[in-house]
Amino acid sequence: MTDEQGQDKPNTDQPPRTPTLKMARQLAEELAGMAAVKVDNIEGGITVGVTPRNPNARAFGWTDFTDEIILGIGDHGGRWELGAGPEDVALLQDIARSVIAGRVREVFAPGRSAVSVTLADGSVKTEVGGEAPIGCLPLPFWRRWSRSVRYGPYG
Repeated sequence: MTDEQGQDKPNTDQPPRTPTLKMARQLAEELAGMAAVKVDNIEGGITVGVTPRNPNARAFGWTDFTDEIILGIGDHGGRWELGAGPEDVALLQDIARSVIAGRVREVFAPGRSAVSVTLADGSVKTEVGGEAPIGCLPLPFWRRWSRSVRYGPYG
């Protein structure tokens, strides 16, 4: 497609080039029967949601804006904001594989949670988030005494 000066114009009818679309399609194929993988086009990227059939496993998803990837696992915590370089896509894949394998623990407290994912190499990635009312601070050591859930594998 060219404009009146003979310059190439982008084809806006095609979905955006997103670094994780191939990964989402691969997961959909691999997890057939164990989880639903939903991929939706959004303005500027895609969203991917992975919902396991096992009620003891943890769902997760990400939004890929082509230059930024936001991964979400958990109720309030478990939000990773990544770039879109090869190392970020590799981390997303490592975390996704760990969630699918059941290497996820979430600690809950009122208005917050901490999600810890143990990667295949044994390292642990943890993200804490919350939605508590303004001015409310978490109680000390809340991750030690709050309710904790270890999620199971997808298969």
